[in-house]
Amino acid sequence: MTIRQLEYFCAVVEEGSVCGAARKLHVAQPPVSRQIGLMEQELGVVLFHRGNKGMQLTEAGERLYQQGRQYIADMGQLTEQVRSLGTGVRGMVRVGLLYSTVPYALPFLRAYREAYPQVELYIRLGTPQDLIADLNRGDLNALFLRAGVQETLGLSGRILGQDALKLIVTARTDPAPELDTIPLERLRGVPMCLLRSDDLWGYTDALVKECQRCDFSPNIVCQCYDTPMAMQLVQSGFGVSFLPESIVKTMPRSGIYAKAIQGLSEWFYVVLAYDTNAYHSGSVERFLHFKEEGVSA
Repeated sequence: MTIRQLEYFCAVVEEGSVCGAARKLHVAQPPVSRQIGLMEQELGVVLFHRGNKGMQLTEAGERLYQQGRQYIADMGQLTEQVRSLGTGVRGMVRVGLLYSTVPYALPFLRAYREAYPQVELYIRLGTPQDLIADLNRGDLNALFLRAGVQETLGLSGRILGQDALKLIVTARTDPAPELDTIPLERLRGVPMCLLRSDDLWGYTDALVKECQRCDFSPNIVCQCYDTPMAMQLVQSGFGVSFLPESIVKTMPRSGIYAKAIQGLSEWFYVVLAYDTNAYHSGSVERFLHFKEEGVSA
């Protein structure tokens, strides 16, 4: 029994005759009658009582109609869902974030969600090493990273925004509270909680080199594995840090604020990175090339 035969059968039931079903389906009467006959032959049952009162359903026909109508509806819904997956309006997108990219990633994700509300978002916060490993395994589709990292890994990407790197302080640890910007010399001896200096972080090196250029080494009391820990240490008064300015937005009303360092102009660029060689569903393709409007960190 085919789906077309089932549609012909249901049309006969709903229209009360083969003639009415043929008009509804925009086909000739003989094909409808033939398909009903083939169904009865295949199933080994009589589906209609044919008489002066027209075509009346038998008990077997009644059961087939109840179940068949639901089956047709389910098939229609399934077809639409599969079609929408192909066009990218349904499905799932698995995304990885660095904590330092959160101020840029969240507006992007919110705008995408508003544009495609039926796409499910799986969001993971982690370190660059862990997120990149997940991307390589296919567990994630895209990453919000620091620009430059994706190039060393052979990934494609596009820049979503830029952010100045500044000293992250509290009123208690600010080395120049009376000034709008901090002279580099004021950092001499100031306790610092900096991110580990390696190829994936990078921007810590700029501050260290600038201090050394001024004939002193920064007082690094803690090298942090991740940005959230650095922020917690800053809030506790353990020391200052050197991070993207927008990171302050992740801890509102914490007393943490950002100040520029005189003579040190460094920028943090957020990039949406992905592997062009990987298979991407329709929803992922739309995500990777999504252009948000009016979104800013």
